[in-house]
Amino acid sequence: MLRSNLLVAISELANPSVIVTSAYAREGKTSMCVNLAESLAAAGPRVVLVDLDLRNPDSHRLLDAHNEVGVTDVLLEHRSLEECLQYVELPAVDTDRPAGMYFLGTGPQVSSPTELLATPRTGRLLGSLAAQADIVLLDTPPVLPVADTLVIGRFVAGAVLVVEARRTPVPAVKRAKDALTRNQTRLLGVVLNKFQAKDVTYGYGDSFGYGYGYGYGYGSRRPGDEARGNGSDGPGT
Repeated sequence: MLRSNLLVAISELANPSVIVTSAYAREGKTSMCVNLAESLAAAGPRVVLVDLDLRNPDSHRLLDAHNEVGVTDVLLEHRSLEECLQYVELPAVDTDRPAGMYFLGTGPQVSSPTELLATPRTGRLLGSLAAQADIVLLDTPPVLPVADTLVIGRFVAGAVLVVEARRTPVPAVKRAKDALTRNQTRLLGVVLNKFQAKDVTYGYGDSFGYGYGYGYGYGSRRPGDEARGNGSDGPGT
């Protein structure tokens, strides 16, 4: 359903690049982004998945790909885009037609991710990818801790915001949404992640309103992470 809704949302947009982000880290945005990319590619569209979380890259692990070269190499003009793109073959499901997609990792870490992403070279990179694909999915950092996603937002058609049920407070979701829209990034939709049937009993207000504060640094732990074993945006979503 998410795949179908997203395709409808961007069907009349000239730019097929879409951000997948969250308010905080570890809400499952990376695993959701990777799964969505695989679902889209299996259905036929030409898909490129780009890991733009230069501070905490994780998409390559879920895809069993490498992160030796990637975005930073292209933006710093150390390598060409063609040298850094990886083709990821997907297992065939209910069809004999081979499926796959292209993946661009973050590449080597840099000291100033926000400043690098703010350069015109980012727009040219995403424009080049968009010209070759039906949809470009961008796994970006969470909105509230760092400004990277707001910088990237000016180059895309819109954003999908991933929200963790029972954990992300409603005020934080609103702050993330407002930050995106103030930056003129269209909000295409919200994904309620880790939702359980029992959450309906409590109602959205109670299930989200656990009173967590806003002081979670990017990469720091939030209350209960150790007990829940939820230490990354990777598997377990």
